[in-house]
Amino acid sequence: MFYILFLYMNLLIIEDDIFLANKIKQIFEKKIISNRVNILSNFNDFINELYLIDTYDIILVDILLWPKSLNNWIDIIRKIRKKNINIPIIIISWLNDIWWLKIAFEKGASDYICKPFRLAELEIRVSKWFNKFLLNNNNDNKSFIEYNWLIYDFNKNIFIFNWNEIFLTKTNKYILLLFISKNEKILKNIYLIEKIWWDSNLVERNLRVTISRLKKSLKQYWINDWIKNIRWEWYMLKK
Repeated sequence: MFYILFLYMNLLIIEDDIFLANKIKQIFEKKIISNRVNILSNFNDFINELYLIDTYDIILVDILLWPKSLNNWIDIIRKIRKKNINIPIIIISWLNDIWWLKIAFEKGASDYICKPFRLAELEIRVSKWFNKFLLNNNNDNKSFIEYNWLIYDFNKNIFIFNWNEIFLTKTNKYILLLFISKNEKILKNIYLIEKIWWDSNLVERNLRVTISRLKKSLKQYWINDWIKNIRWEWYMLKK
């Protein structure tokens, strides 16, 4: 069964049609509770953003960007794949010829959607790929992530522990989602800072304060000590 995910994601839109890009941004910020939606309209901006590519969950790329330049959509896909082989890349294009679709998949695209498209259709496809990416390509169609009775329900956008809903702020919910999706894996401080705030210049004290607030919210459920700080450089979720 397919369902629309009402959760947090970081979405990158690489599109030189600013009107369309802003329309897509508005849709996702309104209908899907996004942590960050960013628009890039030229190749130089993409290069400047490349060091943050790992912090995105989905990337939309227009196939006809800068057609007279060597810096085209193929270069974008190639550079992204060198940084993160798994991140979903959805091509959006006016070109509906099967040859273009074949090339896109050969170069590493995850999906291909032709313009003009219904925004509802784009939302469904993005949600599908985000679900697959978040669950590490697990294809069992689960509507939740579970770790030792801590559950995140995609459909309701809530955390549950021992059958009781955990009430969290938007930021705390997003951080806990990052932890549960990568349970018992070490997450670097810089990764969390960039993933949450999109700014590597923030001091680690900001992260410590934010994690502390999350742990305080989890204390009444007796799971606050599941979030462990390792040598002040990494965090992980482990019972």
